Amino acid sequence: MKKRFRFYLLSAAIGCFLGFVAACSSKDNGDSTQSLSYEMKSFDKVYQDGGEGAENDTYCKFRYPVFSDGEHAETINRYLLNWIANSTALSPGESYTGGITIEELAENFFREYEAARKEFPVSWPYQFELAGSVLLNRSDLLTVDLSYYAFTGGAHGNSHTEYFVFDTRTGKRLGLNDVFAEDFEERLNTLIDSRYRQMKGLSATDRLDGEKGMLFENYIRFNSNFALTDKGIAFFYNQYEIAAYAYGTTKIDLPYSELAGILKPRFKDL
Repeated sequence: MKKRFRFYLLSAAIGCFLGFVAACSSKDNGDSTQSLSYEMKSFDKVYQDGGEGAENDTYCKFRYPVFSDGEHAETINRYLLNWIANSTALSPGESYTGGITIEELAENFFREYEAARKEFPVSWPYQFELAGSVLLNRSDLLTVDLSYYAFTGGAHGNSHTEYFVFDTRTGKRLGLNDVFAEDFEERLNTLIDSRYRQMKGLSATDRLDGEKGMLFENYIRFNSNFALTDKGIAFFYNQYEIAAYAYGTTKIDLPYSELAGILKPRFKDL
C-alpha cells in the first residue's frame, strides 16, 4: 500500500512538472491560443442647440469592442480608434496617431454641423453611426469589423465596412502578403471570380459588366479588405468600389478548404 501511494505521489509530481514546463514553453514561444478579453462599449450623443424645439435628429452613435488584456491589447485599441478618427466622416481634417477619444470625435462632428448651419441654410441632420463586431478571436489572431453609416447632406448617406486582422502576439495588422503564400494572386482572383459568378447565377462566359453581373468592369479581383473567420476568408467591396450605389455592397466568402493551396502554413488549420 505504501509503495502504491508513493507511486501515485511520484506520478502526480511528474505530471505537474511536465504541465509547468509545457506552460512555460507555450508562453516563451508565443503559442498561446487564448483569445483576448473585450467589452462592447456604447456611446450615443444627440445634438441639442438649447433653443425651443431643439433638434434631436443630429447624432453620433457608437458600439465598438475595447480589448482589455494581452500584451498588445492597447496597441489594437489605439489602431482602431485612429482609423475611426482618420478614415470616417468624423475626421476633422488632421491626422491622429493617438490622444483623441470617441467623445471628442462626436463633439468635432457637432461643431462641423454648427459651422455648416451658419454658413449655409442647412435643414437636414448630420448623422453618424458606427457598429463594431469581433469576427474571430482565437489562435493568436483577431478579426474586427467596423461598419459605419454617415449622412451630412446630399441624395443619400454613405456606408463603409472595414475589416481588420491582427496578430495578437505583436499587435500588427496583417495584410494579404502576411496570410497568403507567394504568387497567390492569380489563383485567388480565379476563386473570387468563380464564387461571384455562382452567387449571381452566371456562366463562365457571361459578362460581369452586363445586366446580371452588375459590375463596372468585366472582371472582379481581390482587394485588401479581408477578414479571417471561423469558416474561411471574406472579401468585402464597399459601395461604388466595383458596382453602382444602387447595387449595394458585395461580400465574397471563400472556405479555407478552397484556399489551402495558397495560404501560408499558419493559416491552413484555422
